[in-house]
Amino acid sequence: KTQLTPLSSELPCLSLSTMSMHRMVPVPEALETVLTETAKSLWFGSGSASTQVSVSTSSSDLLVGQISAADIRVPSPGYPTYNSSIMDGYAVKTSDLVEMKRLYDNMDEKERGDFRMEFVLEGKVFAGDINTASISCDDNNGSSNGVYPTAVYVTTGAVVPNEYDAVIPVEDTTQETEKGHKCIIDDKVASVLATTKPWTWIRPIGCDIAADSIVLSKGETIQPVHMALLAQCGVDQIQVNYLPRVGILSTGNELLPSTNTDQCQNGKIPDANRPLLLSQLNTYGNCKPHDLGIISDDDSIEMLSDKLKNGLWDDGIDVIISTGGISMGEKDNMEQVFVEGMGGKIHFGRMNMKPGKPTTFITIDKEGSNGNICRKLVFALPGNPVSASVCTELLVRPCLDLLNQGVETSEVVNSLDEQVFIRHAVDNASVHDELMATLTKDVKLDKGRPEYHRVSLQRAQTPHDKLQYSYHATSTGVQRSSRVLSLRSADGLMMLPRGGPLGCGQDVAKKGQAYPVLLYQSSSYAMRCGTRFSESMHRRMLETKVKVETSEKLHLGIVVCTSEKEEASGRLDKVRTILMDSLGGEDHVELVNRVVCDMEASYDAIAQRLNEAVCGPEMDNANVIVVVVLGKSGQESNPLPFRTGLDVSHVLRQMTTKHADAMAMRLRKAAASEDALAALFENSVGLVRNASSVLISCSDRGLGEAGTVVRSSLNHLVAMLKK
Repeated sequence: KTQLTPLSSELPCLSLSTMSMHRMVPVPEALETVLTETAKSLWFGSGSASTQVSVSTSSSDLLVGQISAADIRVPSPGYPTYNSSIMDGYAVKTSDLVEMKRLYDNMDEKERGDFRMEFVLEGKVFAGDINTASISCDDNNGSSNGVYPTAVYVTTGAVVPNEYDAVIPVEDTTQETEKGHKCIIDDKVASVLATTKPWTWIRPIGCDIAADSIVLSKGETIQPVHMALLAQCGVDQIQVNYLPRVGILSTGNELLPSTNTDQCQNGKIPDANRPLLLSQLNTYGNCKPHDLGIISDDDSIEMLSDKLKNGLWDDGIDVIISTGGISMGEKDNMEQVFVEGMGGKIHFGRMNMKPGKPTTFITIDKEGSNGNICRKLVFALPGNPVSASVCTELLVRPCLDLLNQGVETSEVVNSLDEQVFIRHAVDNASVHDELMATLTKDVKLDKGRPEYHRVSLQRAQTPHDKLQYSYHATSTGVQRSSRVLSLRSADGLMMLPRGGPLGCGQDVAKKGQAYPVLLYQSSSYAMRCGTRFSESMHRRMLETKVKVETSEKLHLGIVVCTSEKEEASGRLDKVRTILMDSLGGEDHVELVNRVVCDMEASYDAIAQRLNEAVCGPEMDNANVIVVVVLGKSGQESNPLPFRTGLDVSHVLRQMTTKHADAMAMRLRKAAASEDALAALFENSVGLVRNASSVLISCSDRGLGEAGTVVRSSLNHLVAMLKK
């Protein structure tokens, strides 16, 4: 069963001796607060995107993984910048071949046997030769009297001289004659004359990359392929988004910087937090981590405040992550340091989760010389390494993504309102990719708080279709917050609800039940479909009151669009099976109806037929309607009827309301991960039938992955529509 339970329970947070002054907030609420305050810091700074810095393209190790701050266009004339030979061979003028072909076509068989296709060799051009203007040969032979056409020997990648417009491969020629001429092999003459056209075996100027085309878009993450493209285009400097500087600080008298086991006695332990978090932040690629060392519990608040102020304001640290000293102990004084000593403001001081309950988020604002507010962000995390790592993953990583990526303001360009900017930034912030995974073993639920359980993932074939996959999750073992081994093989964090009568009503998450998993960035199973906070399962768990036993069943209607109606019946069964399996199987999906819609018609007729199929009585009981465009049978290399796909997408766009474009893009990317041709289809997601049904359109290519990626979202949408 799909497990989607609310994380909004608020419970008092008790220590041994007193009650914390901070309420315990759900993790999705904490994340929304972090993103909101991070967006404010961007608003204070520039009101738009992240600060930009210039980086040399020769520094590939510094560039890869960073975000381009501007579109990079190819200068004229494009690439290549000259006509380049694709083969080793002989450059010729196709105008010389026209007369040869006319003569050859009018010859009888005997005359053709005696015919010789002969050229005078005018010179040689090798790859890398720059000057081709003075090509000549020591022995011109008959070229001066115009009897023979001329040719130039060229190697692969060499410049083809301007007056030559085709290359005959060297394999089609003989050795030089006594006159120094080149001849075409006798039995190749007919094919050479027939196939040698202008630009044969030549890469014309700008054919690989046209002038003014974009090779790197603003906001795009720089990959190794971009380094090659920038080199080809002659770009030596580019603007990238600023990488925020993050300081990592450990606290505690028990910590030692050394791992020498002789010193780790009598209450001393090695500081595992700093190497863990410094390495973890390095994998994100969205910041520059800095080691701020270890501070003692015995240092005064004033001394600690002064030290940290220097790091924040003098050394340019943007974000501080401290570990330890934030709970209810006698020497836990980091909250006082950040608030009383540095003028910080606490936004939350406890989170309703395991591990990481004492996590505290603070902002420190200071007015700059130009009158603008400069904001620093502080994450005061628990001292146990697992808690620190998990909370860094849950809160710090999305925060740094937003700081690094900035906010795309094109959609709010007409509004200078701070609240509009912040809401836009938060809703569109990048967060963890998610998937549903089925437990392989029972897991005991915590009766006090929801748990972010470390799990490893395995991909498994579905029983009905060996080409479709689901995911199985296995606990990494004992989840104690000090046990770093629980992180070792983790692919993600499974969101388990609070157990017991005050939670989800059960004490154990049972084998075979499915729960959402937040994927680690380095997970090999991550689909990287660009999950936004506003659409994430994580956020919806805060808003939707859904218990384990009460997940809404999907009532599925299928509309198949095809130009081969008489042949579609057999393929309908396959479409039905794939959709039923990918959306959860017969336990979660009931087929209401399926309709075949003939697309062999005009646009207006297609529009009428789709409207009747989607809005007609056949779909009265459907809360999810999937429109599938079938490719033509027997055309595996080009199965998608492109024009039909465009017509269907355009018609459905007019029929739907509340378009979920980001979900449609995730669906498209997921389908393309199974079959690249699925990327040609323009998917749609929205509401139809007076907002009583969800409509999805897709092609039959990648249909299984498409259904899988929207499965959990559909369950929530349908539950909300019912309300």
